[in-house]
Amino acid sequence: MAKSSSVLMLVLQLACIIFAGFQTAFAADRQTAMSSGGGIIYNPDAPTFALPRDALDSHDIPFSNHSNNRPFGSYLQQTLDFTHFADLFKAINATVGTLQSRGEAHITVVSPPEYDRVLKPAGVTIEEIEDIARQCGLQSARLQPVCVGRFNGSLPHPMSEADNGTFLLYSLVVADVFGDLAGIRQEVFKLYRKKGGEGALFQPEGFWPHVTLGFDRRDLFIEDGIYKGSNYCYAPIHTTK
Repeated sequence: MAKSSSVLMLVLQLACIIFAGFQTAFAADRQTAMSSGGGIIYNPDAPTFALPRDALDSHDIPFSNHSNNRPFGSYLQQTLDFTHFADLFKAINATVGTLQSRGEAHITVVSPPEYDRVLKPAGVTIEEIEDIARQCGLQSARLQPVCVGRFNGSLPHPMSEADNGTFLLYSLVVADVFGDLAGIRQEVFKLYRKKGGEGALFQPEGFWPHVTLGFDRRDLFIEDGIYKGSNYCYAPIHTTK
């Protein structure tokens, strides 16, 4: 059994390496597109914000487990060092004055709804997802900042009275230029399909990595109708030492 487990882990590591290598072949084009704006539309009155160059480097931060039996209590995240984002939050809040911060920073790789509604019913455990993430080097994922994203408006389809009115939300939009996070989601998808999961219910490419920075009422998600890709960009970001 131990030998079989070791072989499985080796195969998984090899799959992650191959996928990352394939994505790396296109990484230069993605980085060029980002540095040149790549069709991003910023608000004309938005300031340029600063972020430490190593803010998205999490290779020396321990993997963080998020497994809980309560509804939407299990998910997968890349854990980041919040101290690198504290000044960015302060700079943004100085222009608003009403934002709340969680005091931590992360990138959600498999969301709570994806796990509870799709993966878990198919028999995929959070422990299996975490094993994939560790073998693929989640905490060493190579990422690039794209912009500061902002949503300032009303939700398109309020689900309750609490969702009426306007919301204000800021995030750091991130590019998975080498496909490290996408590779993890691909391996989760393979496991899901192997267990008989319906492919149409889990889209591994349906993923917009970001770091939530602050909000006035609550965070907002795809389920609220909010997409956090380059469409979400509000202000440019530049990196500092």
